[in-house]
Amino acid sequence: MRTYSCIIVATAVTVHVGTVSTAADKSPGHALLLNNHAVVLKGFEGFASDAVTFEAWLSSSDVCNAGTILSYALDSNSTNAQQRTADFNHFAIFDAHRMIACHAFTYFTLWPDPNKISCYSKYGNHPVTSILERDGSWHHIAVTWTAANHGTTKIYQDGLLMAQVETGATEPLQPGGALMLGADQDCYAGCTDSTQAYHGLMDEVRIWSVERTQEQILDNMRMRDGVADQSGLVAYWTFDDPNMLEGTSGVWQARDSSKNGHHLPLVTPPQQDMVTIHQGRQTYDTGMLSFSNNYALNEAVGGMPEKDLTVEMWARTPAYKRTAAGLQPSELLSYATHTTGAVPFSRGITDHVFVDDAILIEKYYVTDAKVGDGNTPLSTIGVSINANPRSNKGKLHHWINFDVDWKDNEWHHLAVTWRFETGKTELLFDGVANVPTWRGSAGRWQSKPATEGGVDPNMAAGTLRLPNGSLVLGQNQECYGGCFNPQSSLRGDLADVRIWSKALTQDAIRANRFKASLEDTDGLVARYVFTADNIQEGSTDANGLRKKVVLDSSPSTMKKPLYLWSDMPRFEVSTAPLADKQGQPLQLPDSPWLDHALFLSDQQVLLATNFQNFPSTAVTVEFWMWSVDNCNQGVPFSYATGPYGDGDNSFLIYGYNNWMIDVMEENGGYSDRDSGTGSADGQWHHVAVTWASQDGHTHLYLDGRKAWSTVRGKGKRIPSGGTLVIGREQDCPGGCFDSREGAAGQTQRTYQLEYGAQDFIGVMDEIRIWSTVRSQSQIQQGIASDVKRTEVNEADVDIGRIKHNDPDLVAYWTFEEGSGYLVKDVTGKGHDLHIQQAPQWRVVGPQQLCGNGLVEGLEHCDDGNTASGDGCSSTCQIEEGFRCSGLQPSTCWPADESDAATAAAQSGVSHDTLKSTFSLDIPQLACWTHVCACRTLWYLLLHAYQSGSLQ
Repeated sequence: MRTYSCIIVATAVTVHVGTVSTAADKSPGHALLLNNHAVVLKGFEGFASDAVTFEAWLSSSDVCNAGTILSYALDSNSTNAQQRTADFNHFAIFDAHRMIACHAFTYFTLWPDPNKISCYSKYGNHPVTSILERDGSWHHIAVTWTAANHGTTKIYQDGLLMAQVETGATEPLQPGGALMLGADQDCYAGCTDSTQAYHGLMDEVRIWSVERTQEQILDNMRMRDGVADQSGLVAYWTFDDPNMLEGTSGVWQARDSSKNGHHLPLVTPPQQDMVTIHQGRQTYDTGMLSFSNNYALNEAVGGMPEKDLTVEMWARTPAYKRTAAGLQPSELLSYATHTTGAVPFSRGITDHVFVDDAILIEKYYVTDAKVGDGNTPLSTIGVSINANPRSNKGKLHHWINFDVDWKDNEWHHLAVTWRFETGKTELLFDGVANVPTWRGSAGRWQSKPATEGGVDPNMAAGTLRLPNGSLVLGQNQECYGGCFNPQSSLRGDLADVRIWSKALTQDAIRANRFKASLEDTDGLVARYVFTADNIQEGSTDANGLRKKVVLDSSPSTMKKPLYLWSDMPRFEVSTAPLADKQGQPLQLPDSPWLDHALFLSDQQVLLATNFQNFPSTAVTVEFWMWSVDNCNQGVPFSYATGPYGDGDNSFLIYGYNNWMIDVMEENGGYSDRDSGTGSADGQWHHVAVTWASQDGHTHLYLDGRKAWSTVRGKGKRIPSGGTLVIGREQDCPGGCFDSREGAAGQTQRTYQLEYGAQDFIGVMDEIRIWSTVRSQSQIQQGIASDVKRTEVNEADVDIGRIKHNDPDLVAYWTFEEGSGYLVKDVTGKGHDLHIQQAPQWRVVGPQQLCGNGLVEGLEHCDDGNTASGDGCSSTCQIEEGFRCSGLQPSTCWPADESDAATAAAQSGVSHDTLKSTFSLDIPQLACWTHVCACRTLWYLLLHAYQSGSLQ
């Protein structure tokens, strides 16, 4: 049977009532994928005191960040900076590469450190242990600390003692702090640093209020059964509840299996309230949203301004303090889309560029001796228009800053206008026009104080943006609807946000900023008034989660509602090496469609030599990929026909953090090298690159959208007979890899790594090579072909599946094998890929393991066992004459309503609850978030195919 990477299935709508039970002890279940996320539990009462043990299973390949595993911070009000820092570092497990555990140290590391006051000095300033593995292998860590014996701290890896030191930290741990997984707190419950974030998988997290012995650690590190009943267990998160628990105010949590109720908040949406804004003698009663590393988002808005624009809002942020918390930037509004038509700043080469900062309004602090005294931070409003600082070496970086002296915690009104013809950008702050003091446009930078007239207020003149894209409040997008940075998220409040498709006059802005009802709404394309009646409960989404929705109250016919959510870690199927009570490994789930993919790293070489009939004058390469690597250039596709500088980059797709393309050694040079967008964000993405020799037109498509256009290799021919390598960058055919020391195969020396290591670390699937330039519609059809749906007769619904014998298809690797050292070319043309090292095959579709209590894949029920006769069969299908609930695990009862009350009594679930949660047999598309980036586009795509509107 065909297999697919991104899987959408027809399932039944299930009404979730917030009850999720732990899966049976049959598989490792799920793990949490952290990728610069900050998962925090505030006010942790009952935390350990005189001793503590922390345990977790970890999988990470991140070599460029000091990944923080755990941070426990006190809410310090100390006026002493060093004491305040020590309070924020109350207990931490820091740096996955050279792990240390610290209690109340001001410095984790310090150099030089002659007085040995840093935590690292207690470990002899030498690396203790590293859990990082290039191939993503799992490791168990356990850290113990006790106030006894001079604050003895021990670190275990895989049950083996790696370090034992007397830290001198003997003060008891204090309750009520903020526990954070995956990041370090530089203030209470926040102020994280992206360079200290953990990137990887985390599973089976346990916190104990006792110092566990090595014997106890060894006996229990792979076990789950019976752990929750052991004494001293404070909190235990298995992350086996991907539907999560719904708490109050829309907060979604990971269940604490210790029975102590320390459920871990994973999603905390912005909170609504009413406010009376006072300014002078004027007041304004309106609704507001309070943000704290969360957002209001619509990934697929339409009808946004293409030319002139005005954005208005009321905003309030914390008062300025010379602390990490006081100096945090605040992202207010971000609109991401693409430019259209000629881009004036690319020398005519690029006409289609992703602009993550199509409209960006943010507040932050800067120091500048030219504008200020060079010591005191200045509060500024930054405005970016049609910009992407990562594209074309900064040629599309357009921003202007206004020094507004906004350092209080009062409400302020902001209005930004921009004019298409001139690029003139203006800011009214509380109705007063401000002079810009910093400017960057097309790679040129200026700064001049307002007293001297400021800088040129014009930027990005004549650039057009598409009217459809992604709009978010409270975060800055680096990719469509995501790639947020918690370090710059808004911690503050917004009210009455208005977006206009014209540049309002200053008088009009001043006249209307306190008005709830507007007389003239011509050009008002979006308005968000955060009153309770404008915020509604959204429908249950495909993953069983309910998101509140902010309505657009503008007169626009293209409504732009925003859903309220927060940037949460992702649930992934866990492959941690857990075992049952007999020590036998737990069974890993499989896909009902046997869908597999291959994990790649610098420890693997996947290649095909003497590649005959490689496309010479027109080519399309497409594939699916998943990665969280932000350290490497990341090369998914390298085709070489000659030595370095003479064919090693005959066709090269690289830079999955900022995509680049080389064709026959042409890379665009300084001004046209970078696309400005990447795909290594922990979600599945479809990537396609097309090239035509005749005009050199080269296009990059991400998830079916055209993301970048440029020119490469005009008039050139790509030779046949070269070497294709997947996941590594060749500087000579089949070798000379740009990799770090210790990588598999022939590698370059460190000084020869012109662009650093370029290895792909992640998972790839469904790779195709075509001898034609595929259109955007055809690429979208290919994506739809990679979508698997069940309970639909494929003969009745034609979504244009890829035919293996298509004459334009040169090679196609589906990775269906799931084992072995060969990836077959299913076209039958013999371009098989050889796997040179031990392969790491991964299951990627909706995965299922009948009897684990989770309804997965093709299962219609799962009651936690594999016995038939109880309503849910041994193959997890609903048996004839029964109905089953949507709870997890399933509860089944006889279809005869008279027997339902008896079934309810036996199950311990109320009859009403059973009736309100049964499967309604209404087909709905559902997406497994641990598989793919099944977003709005793919739902629309499938509906379009079914209706015949997309050819």
